[in-house]
Amino acid sequence: MAKSTKGKSAKSKKETKKSKAAKDKRGPKSKSAKDTKGASSKSVKGAKSSTKKAAKSFEPKTTKSGKTRKDTLPSTLQRSGEKAQETFAKTHDSAAEQYGDAERAHRTAFSALKHTHEKVGDHWEPKDEYGPSDAQAEGGANTARPTAGGVDANATKEHLLGLARRLDVPGRSTMNKAELVKALQKANNRESAKALRSSS
Repeated sequence: MAKSTKGKSAKSKKETKKSKAAKDKRGPKSKSAKDTKGASSKSVKGAKSSTKKAAKSFEPKTTKSGKTRKDTLPSTLQRSGEKAQETFAKTHDSAAEQYGDAERAHRTAFSALKHTHEKVGDHWEPKDEYGPSDAQAEGGANTARPTAGGVDANATKEHLLGLARRLDVPGRSTMNKAELVKALQKANNRESAKALRSSS
């Protein structure tokens, strides 16, 4: 009788070991459909959150009706004519919608502006001829070429000299074209900084 009980006990232990080994072999319990659905929902929410953050990274420069929101423009453009403001604003919003990148939209807008306007002192004025103002504007938003800061580096020396007279650039009569471009950049920056100080 004792022998029979011992045999059953040994057999029970053996079966328990087999069951445990089979469980270990199967590995950890797989995720239920509910768990998977929860993870998927979190992923979608995360993607939506990222999209919202990207959308907030740039501020529209035009209203829904297409009018320019002047208070959102760079200060030099706020002191410029309506055509310059409109060119920058519409190009910016179009690029922002297309690329979803605030910095790229900003570069694209200035590139378009430099085809029709040039910076003179603390504001932008219409150019006599359509075309890029510098190598950066010529290459577009995807390039990283030198910029003349709004000065029309492709203009004639006579034109640049005339602007230098208006801005009272010292030593202008002895400068070559490249020197005039750099001098005008500095003069424009000074005038822009002065305008900012007076408005604050």
